[in-house]
Amino acid sequence: MSKIARFEALAERLVEGTFARLFAGRLRPLEVATHLTRALEDYQVLSPDGTPQAPTHYWVYLHPDDYQALAVEQPALETELACHVADLTAQAGLALEVRPDVRVVPDEGIAPRQVRVEARWMPEEATGVDKTRQMETGAEDTGAAAAKLTPQGRPFLIMEGRRHVNLLQPVVSVGRALDNDLIIEDSRVSRHHAQLRLRYGHYVLYDLGSSGGTSINGYPVEECVLHSGDVVSFAGIQVIYGEDPPTPVPLSDSGDTPTLAPQEIEAG
Repeated sequence: MSKIARFEALAERLVEGTFARLFAGRLRPLEVATHLTRALEDYQVLSPDGTPQAPTHYWVYLHPDDYQALAVEQPALETELACHVADLTAQAGLALEVRPDVRVVPDEGIAPRQVRVEARWMPEEATGVDKTRQMETGAEDTGAAAAKLTPQGRPFLIMEGRRHVNLLQPVVSVGRALDNDLIIEDSRVSRHHAQLRLRYGHYVLYDLGSSGGTSINGYPVEECVLHSGDVVSFAGIQVIYGEDPPTPVPLSDSGDTPTLAPQEIEAG
């Protein structure tokens, strides 16, 4: 099952229970569930031993009118959402060492009856009130958590040898469909071809079960950490990943350079 089909199935299961009654007809339960599930999938991290960890903190942004109405109709909304997120995490097979923290936040930039969800994994020692307030206002975290979430260099992609695309989001979707962050208008590219996800200061490339496949420096991959200079091919469409300044490429155990050495491509 592809990652997209997986979180759609999780969202559908979530609204089969008591989740649907939380929004009293003001919001579409399936839309909220889908946004929560995507946040769960998109913002997970890997622990040092390789175990997938679910995000610990979630921010659900609503239009102020919807926020005020739900504050009256569902005063325990945040607590109930946290319980549902915990159940969702278990269904997704992700580790969660602490009870999830869910905050519902008014945002004038959100249209009425719409929702936006953001999530972060934060270590327990960095979850004080000050840290939470920083996240709610969009400020970047500091300390150990920020080191794991922020790239060391300024990452970018070079498309078609000339188009420069800065990578500013923790998750970047790639494909032919118009709802992708990076749209490649080529019939060889799948509608939802791949994703770049920020993990511990590095972007990781995931192929989403594309028909044409994804490769790095000529080697087919399903999941791989990106390093500055890597040449990524989406079904034959070549893209160069770079960082300014570049992060060091780790050496293999033998001290030699990695097998996936970047190819040199002239940018026209």
